[in-house]
Amino acid sequence: MQRRREFLAGVTAAALTATAGCTTVGETESRTTRLNLAYDAAPPHFQAVVMQQREQLASIPARVEANEASCKSIVQLLVSGKADLGMIGMIPALVAIDSDESMQAITASSKDAFVVMATETVADRYDERGGAAIAAFAEESGRPFELGTYPKGSVSDITARYWIQETDGITAEDVDLVHLGGPNAAQQALLADEVDGALIPEPTPTVIEASDAPYRRIDWVGEFLPGEPAGVTVVREEFARDHPDVVEAFVEEHVAATEFIHGNAGRAAEYMTSAYGGESALDEQIARKAIERPATEYVSDPRAVVDGTAVLARYAGQLGKTDTVIDTDRIFETRYYDRVVD
Repeated sequence: MQRRREFLAGVTAAALTATAGCTTVGETESRTTRLNLAYDAAPPHFQAVVMQQREQLASIPARVEANEASCKSIVQLLVSGKADLGMIGMIPALVAIDSDESMQAITASSKDAFVVMATETVADRYDERGGAAIAAFAEESGRPFELGTYPKGSVSDITARYWIQETDGITAEDVDLVHLGGPNAAQQALLADEVDGALIPEPTPTVIEASDAPYRRIDWVGEFLPGEPAGVTVVREEFARDHPDVVEAFVEEHVAATEFIHGNAGRAAEYMTSAYGGESALDEQIARKAIERPATEYVSDPRAVVDGTAVLARYAGQLGKTDTVIDTDRIFETRYYDRVVD
């Protein structure tokens, strides 16, 4: 309990500034219900970007106040009641659900996101020898294989631990996890040859490949942990109880955004480049290629990530991110999705 409370307390200050960049839609006299939506605009929650770009939030029967924030800030916004819905990563979602406030995940956003990349020399050996190639690297170089991940306790970090544990031929002594700040930090670490590989989600692997950096894919979470969630939508149960029509309408727009991504790869690539391009070298061609790859499948159905969530929940409990291992029946509420697709 103490470690989780320290985590929540540590993000309070960040939550106070999370409303920067806030937008309000549906501001009419006939809409008396206010929906406070907090979203992480990172690729695992790309539906948030699509809904904003296509002005889908205006279709929800509420005055929607949409705030872009980090996952840590969104947890605190949800716990404090300053956000009703949060589009966040799976581990922050578990932390929020484990709080004293009642919440559940009502949609998935993406699954099977993470790719394991390694130097070409290791990758060539991995094709033939599997995990033994990592062990051979450690023995021959006299040091562990340095695998970049996101911060400790993140989905990337937990997935890396699972991959090491479940891959034949690799031991914990063969690999050092290098905790990087996020997609840009991981990309820069690979391009600067600061790590031997990384476990990262799209579109970063496709960007790396387009740069001709000496790394390539050696494994994919869809092979060793299929159905692992990267992002979900969490709702406060109090808000859902009082405004089920608004929650259902949001889920309907989420499903529409997912369908748009799958059916309009070119336009979706434009949105992705606009949101994540910047200095990352992500142009529309690379973005489209990333969208069409199997890694990072955008989904709305919460059932699509239940089995993978069970694994993450177990690791989250072991690492102290949550007080206990949370059962998936407590994590997910599927009725809103079911009503939309029936």
